[in-house]
Amino acid sequence: MKRSIILFLVTFLITAGIGGGLYYAISQGLVPGVTIKPRTETTAIPLELPPAGTEAQQQPAPAEPATPAPTQPTVTEQPAPTPEPTPEPTTPAEPEQPSLTDLVDPAEPTETNQPETTTTEPAATANEPAADAQENTTTEPATPAQPEISATEQQEERIILKPAVTPRNEEHKAVLVACEALKHENPPAAMQQLTERGTMSSEAAAALLEWGKNNKPGAIEEVGNSRREDGARVTRFRVKSAEGTQDILIDVITDRNGNVTIGTAIPTSSDKTDITAASDHLSVAEGFVEAVKRGDMIKARSLVTGEQVSDATVAGLCMVFEEGAFSLREEAPIRNTFRNDSFAGYLVYVVAPGDPKPANIGLELARTEPGWRVQAVALDALLSSYENSANAEGGRYFPIVKNPKGGDSLALFFGFNESDLTPRSIRQLQIVAELLKQSKGKLNISGHTDDVGSEKYNQRLSELRADAVKAALVGFGVAADQITTHGLGKSQPRRLYKADDSEQVVDYIRGENRRAEIYLDFES
Repeated sequence: MKRSIILFLVTFLITAGIGGGLYYAISQGLVPGVTIKPRTETTAIPLELPPAGTEAQQQPAPAEPATPAPTQPTVTEQPAPTPEPTPEPTTPAEPEQPSLTDLVDPAEPTETNQPETTTTEPAATANEPAADAQENTTTEPATPAQPEISATEQQEERIILKPAVTPRNEEHKAVLVACEALKHENPPAAMQQLTERGTMSSEAAAALLEWGKNNKPGAIEEVGNSRREDGARVTRFRVKSAEGTQDILIDVITDRNGNVTIGTAIPTSSDKTDITAASDHLSVAEGFVEAVKRGDMIKARSLVTGEQVSDATVAGLCMVFEEGAFSLREEAPIRNTFRNDSFAGYLVYVVAPGDPKPANIGLELARTEPGWRVQAVALDALLSSYENSANAEGGRYFPIVKNPKGGDSLALFFGFNESDLTPRSIRQLQIVAELLKQSKGKLNISGHTDDVGSEKYNQRLSELRADAVKAALVGFGVAADQITTHGLGKSQPRRLYKADDSEQVVDYIRGENRRAEIYLDFES
């Protein structure tokens, strides 16, 4: 009996010693392939020892259930690491050594001779997908092959010519883009791009580049348009020089299919009235209109030929523009109506302030020995528009009147029972003064009145009005012996009113009759 007890105690002690030693060895990492993770609860830790002789080829441990309890311990089998020196003993509370899985970023695989191992970490739930697995399996999408780009396409992508303002039409847009090309840091390349696109001729590009050496694009004005024999429309623009002495005229061609191309670019004087023998009929029409707008009687008369355009007509047009009653419309101000080798016709469109409907002046030009010249002017549409605006405002009348002896006369108007010139009349006389000073002919001024008052009173009033005009002209330098005056009282009214006319109409007609007329049809 004692012997049995002694054997049991010996066996128990041996077993306990072996178990205790084995636990200590495992806890210190002395047994390859077996680790013990700390528990959060004080429960027994089951151990699974590798079979003898298989340390280098350790089989993976059975996986834990997919959703283990968070407090259950996990025993992870790792491949046998390279033998290291025996570490110094540490207390059980020392943190465990990291495994190979903890030391290597799974996104960066490393070369190893160790067999692939499987850990028994809890599998990801449906609500928590495994991020590491997604990172390992995600691949970057393949970059699609880029199409080859020609040298011309690369240039077009590099040079972007965008108009600085909103174009009115395609022709205007073409000129705006051409100006942007001149402003570009590389004008030759920009111009080449436009010629390669077919929106500009090479001749126009060369002319623009040459002009751009000494000039910078400024304001852009549309001059007018005409038709070619092939049906194409030619729209001319003037690009004013912001810094320089020359403008440039650009002709934009629009064919029957609507294709727009800059055909020609011709440098020209910044003075629109500087007309040469080589100037075409559109340039002469532009120069004549510009001279009239400025009130330059001498220049305007130099662009007129024949007897159909009287001095009074030219002076009257100068006065109409001087007082601000009309201005050229912005789009197509001068439109061609017909053309051949010897003659050309144009309509000049003008607008009055507050009136959206334009009026027009008809011009007929003829080819003469010094070049194209204006040989006839039609004012009917302009006169009608002027009269409508004058009726609305009152006190304003067209300065050109028909002379009873034939031709046109220049008319200056007076207030009721007045013989003093108005500021408007003085400005109008200044317009024609230089022309009259150069004339060797005689000038006849007649005074007129309305029908209010006696014959004697109106006779004297008409004489005073004629004398007032003469005094002003002499003051501007016209020779006194060139001028004769006489008063006609109320004997030659411009218009007569009817018995049933309204009081407003009667007052307007009487205002037209209170005038002084200047006969300007004389030899220079």
